[in-house]
Amino acid sequence: MQNTHTRVRQALATGLLLAGLGACGGGDSEVSPTQSLSYNAAGRVVLNDASSCGLPDFRADLLAQINAARAQARFCGAELMPPVGSLSWDDRLFSAAAKHASDMAQSNYFDHIGLDGRTPSQRISAEGYRWSFAGENIAAGQTSVVSVMAGWLASPGHCANLMHSPYTDVGVACVLAPAGASYSRYWAMKLGRP
Repeated sequence: MQNTHTRVRQALATGLLLAGLGACGGGDSEVSPTQSLSYNAAGRVVLNDASSCGLPDFRADLLAQINAARAQARFCGAELMPPVGSLSWDDRLFSAAAKHASDMAQSNYFDHIGLDGRTPSQRISAEGYRWSFAGENIAAGQTSVVSVMAGWLASPGHCANLMHSPYTDVGVACVLAPAGASYSRYWAMKLGRP
């Protein structure tokens, strides 16, 4: 299996993607930062207010913006990336993203490597997604789908991950952090191809 670990390293090398920091913005007054994730019978996180920062139309908005970005040629840093195919939402990738975003929020860290030492591809495999390509983008502090997507597209490594042609599937989660955390929200995007 080929792994896009080099892309993950590139994303790490570009520095942390931190923008839009501050208190939680409007629209999520019903979501508590301590609200725990919900799981289905298979042990996967389900999409709800706790795994989407209470943002309305979370999945539809993300897919629309991701696929609109991939449909256009763009520069990711100095590298010109051609248009590439659309991605489909995958619940296993979403679950891996939600668990990592929640772990970062609850443990107040920001890294592709979890505190348990697991890598993005290991987290994806743990959800039952048998991948030939796997990658991850993370962000912290952004208060909307628009702002997190703008940040990822402005970062060469994150942009290159989004525009990587082999990917066919995606899952993205956003989790509110408890009081005292470095950022108000933690985001994780998992990308894959079976």
